[in-house]
Amino acid sequence: MPTLLPCPNCNSFNKPDATYCHTCGRRLGPEQGTMPEGTEVVLKQVMGGEVYSALVGGEGRRTRPPAPPPPSDEDTEDPISSPDPEIEDNSDVIGAALDRIRAMAHEEGHRFKPYVRSKSHKGSGPQGHEELTVQMDLAVSLLRERRFEEAIEPLLKAIARDDENRPPWILLGEAYLRVDRPYKAAVAYLRSLELSPRDEQAWLGLGRVLRFLDELPTAATVLERATRIRPEHADTWVERGLVLASMQKLPEALRSFGKALDIRPDHRIALAKRTEVEAMLREQGAVEANPEPAETDAFPRPPNASEAEAAFEVDILEEIEDSIQEEARKTMQAVREGPRTMPPAPVPEAPRPPRVPTFVEGLDEGLDGGIPWGHLVLIEGAPGTMKSSLAFSILLHNAAREGLHCLYVSLEERASSLLKQMGSLGLKLDVPKGSLVVLDPRTAADILSEKKDWVDALEAGIKSIKEKRGLDLIVIDSLEALEVLAKFKDRRREMYRLFEWLRDLAVTSFVVTERPDWLIAGHVLQGRWDEDFLADGVIQLRIHMVSDLEAQRRLRVVKMRGTKHETGYLAMVLDDGRFRVTRAMST
Repeated sequence: MPTLLPCPNCNSFNKPDATYCHTCGRRLGPEQGTMPEGTEVVLKQVMGGEVYSALVGGEGRRTRPPAPPPPSDEDTEDPISSPDPEIEDNSDVIGAALDRIRAMAHEEGHRFKPYVRSKSHKGSGPQGHEELTVQMDLAVSLLRERRFEEAIEPLLKAIARDDENRPPWILLGEAYLRVDRPYKAAVAYLRSLELSPRDEQAWLGLGRVLRFLDELPTAATVLERATRIRPEHADTWVERGLVLASMQKLPEALRSFGKALDIRPDHRIALAKRTEVEAMLREQGAVEANPEPAETDAFPRPPNASEAEAAFEVDILEEIEDSIQEEARKTMQAVREGPRTMPPAPVPEAPRPPRVPTFVEGLDEGLDGGIPWGHLVLIEGAPGTMKSSLAFSILLHNAAREGLHCLYVSLEERASSLLKQMGSLGLKLDVPKGSLVVLDPRTAADILSEKKDWVDALEAGIKSIKEKRGLDLIVIDSLEALEVLAKFKDRRREMYRLFEWLRDLAVTSFVVTERPDWLIAGHVLQGRWDEDFLADGVIQLRIHMVSDLEAQRRLRVVKMRGTKHETGYLAMVLDDGRFRVTRAMST
């Protein structure tokens, strides 16, 4: 067995060829085994704090490494050359960066909120691990092709499967930063540091976010701490040099680039920027022109700094990808060693809650927490009863608060008009990109025209969306428009086919349908609608005339299989983007 190298700082053991301690980052040198001159006295303490013995250093006795020599003037000017002790608590630097980012976001009118894990979030099983791996592979391939905007969606899906897995957060921060969304990138990098406080990629990313926001002093502090935590990471030294050069601290920037080249002599941006900074210093008369060493000339240099920075961005992506390979292999191994028996029915993409909340205040309580998962629910009513608004609100809140993937199939209204209308009602929650997809009549018509059978065509189109984006909730608005578009021949038979197919999707679905009020002697009569019998749940909306001048929207749960609920009417109002129901008073 090879002899392990003990660290003189923390006494942990390292590989024989290690240069730095894997625990504290201290440099491992040949002097660690030498004995100090003279006699070393080490006082030992018991847990109570009182000194009870002294060990005298010498042959065969435990010793401490010699104290480092006092720093020279040159060492004082150059913070790179002096090793620092292990840093356990970095909350001061992270907290300062967080405060500056929050303040800048507030000044610019952006929404910034660090990630908080949802209480309803559940751990992912073997299927979740497999889905996470698939999404990560897709994201990495998109990042390689520099399709950063498209890579965000699979990364969010991977995080939805396991939000305690660090690599998706790192890649998400990189993708957001490349599409000029620094505040979302900051959220991802801060979450990465929460999961792994010594993650060099997270520290580097946070520094890049601050440089992007032109918050250079804070960026310099973050990167200086990062170099002390991981002094062997060349890209961190390069980023520190870029920040210092922007602050016109050219000598310190030059030393940072030099340190990066000591670690990685072929670092392209370090080579280019070092030359650029040296030229600036020569113009200022601060340094003399010195030829480059022969060994450095052997490496090709980028023709200009912009090309070098582009190469640097690619290098960062490659390094991030390399850093996640080991964890990806572990994930795949866990999937292979997981349960071998798989149920014959299709399994959900993610751990599904037993019920889907409607986020209608006063309604979920009467439904024992919401609508049972997998139900097909009709939302029916006369014109003006806000059927579409209620359905859209359910999808919007579940996408924003539960992380579910939702699809709204609008067969009567253009997507732009629908979204504008919903925004005017106050439904403006911040939904992760790709979590809520809207198909308008043009897209639906294209889908249905591809095949002769409308069910096959609709199934193929939505199946493709489910495979690419994932699907948990779906709304079809409306049933009457679909009937006209698909040219139903046998209505009840087509309804049965549609509803069975929606159930086979293993999602919770809502179908909006028109129901005019038939009033006879002041009583509302219900017609015999085939779909009411086939559906798992029916939510009826209507307009009730409180007086000759006033009308009130009301909601009634006609049926909900598997749920004990009241069947009376509830008064429904929309207040500040949130639906609310209360018991209706008879008039």
